[in-house]
Amino acid sequence: MKMKGGGFNSQYLLYTGVVLLVLSALYWLYSNIESHKVEVDKGFKGEALSNDYLAAEYFLLSMGQSAKKIKLFSPAQTVLNAHDTLLIPNVRLSFDQRRSNEMLEWVESGGHLIITAQVDSEKLSEQPDHILERLGIKLERQSLAEESEKSELPVNISSLDNEDFLLVDFDDYLTVVKTNDFDAGVIWSADDVDRTHAIQIKFGRGKVTVLSDMRIFKNEYIDSYDHAAFLYSLTQGAYENVDTSVFYYSLFEDQMSLIQWLWQNARLLIISLLVVIVIVLWRLIPRFGPLINVHQPIRREFLNHLSAAGNFHWRQGHYNKLLTDVRINLSHEVKRKKPEWINLNKQDQIEYFSVISQLNTKQVEKALFNLDINHANEFIEIIKLLEIMRKTL
Repeated sequence: MKMKGGGFNSQYLLYTGVVLLVLSALYWLYSNIESHKVEVDKGFKGEALSNDYLAAEYFLLSMGQSAKKIKLFSPAQTVLNAHDTLLIPNVRLSFDQRRSNEMLEWVESGGHLIITAQVDSEKLSEQPDHILERLGIKLERQSLAEESEKSELPVNISSLDNEDFLLVDFDDYLTVVKTNDFDAGVIWSADDVDRTHAIQIKFGRGKVTVLSDMRIFKNEYIDSYDHAAFLYSLTQGAYENVDTSVFYYSLFEDQMSLIQWLWQNARLLIISLLVVIVIVLWRLIPRFGPLINVHQPIRREFLNHLSAAGNFHWRQGHYNKLLTDVRINLSHEVKRKKPEWINLNKQDQIEYFSVISQLNTKQVEKALFNLDINHANEFIEIIKLLEIMRKTL
């Protein structure tokens, strides 16, 4: 009994020592290890994945500026009013001449249009920008001079506010260039040495702001430098004593269908093609029935109707119908010439015709009483037999 008791006490002491050791280790870890929170950027989520300007919209809303996303040229498009601001961050591929004129008419009435442009290059030279062509402006990609270096600092825009300046990180290689057709009044421009990255001009009662690029307003860049302040300055101070202006931005427009574009730009071509298609179909589509002879008399002869009826039954394969009429006519002829033939039975009638026509009884029976006729050759054979019998009367 003592041995058992001693063994139990040894095990108990061992377990107790292990537990105390583990607790001591845990206490040491808790006392000497500090916890740190690490923020991991998992990228944009939700609407920000498809809307590069969502952060800009929320920023303007937080500043008290009404801001909304719209889709241009859609059936439910929001009506743009005077004193509103519209930012179009893409290159406006769906803007044809008519849509561009409508947009400029809105600017003339007092709107503010903020746009960029497609870089002028040989591949895209055939795609006109109707808005910038009318303004006398284009966007070019320029290489830096040999003695100059790419600036690591953003552009200093000081012409928007006489007391302050804004730092905006435009693309150094994209520049706004005035063409020979430029004659508008410049409100301000953002210049970096010999390169212009933004320009705002007066157009009617409104204005147009042309930027070399729009990446400064995207979600990942809006909080850099003074990009947010620059965007806010574009929506403010344009119209005095006006508190109802709304900032709109359009991510994409409804594309014009090919048929609509052709109808607006090549209407005569579409009409000519339709006429050609109608003529070709008229020539190719098969006609049903013979052509009407307009020179025939209005009232046809009775024999023509009989001929037409016979042709119809022949084409439809109604051989029994045609033979029945011929047999009835033959029966009337026999009754007229041989009245006694009426009282003869079927077998006697066969014998009678066999004698006078020199045909065997099977041929006579086939000519007078066979109703199972499915082929034209059988019909022709029976008609020949009936004709022989008719001539022998």
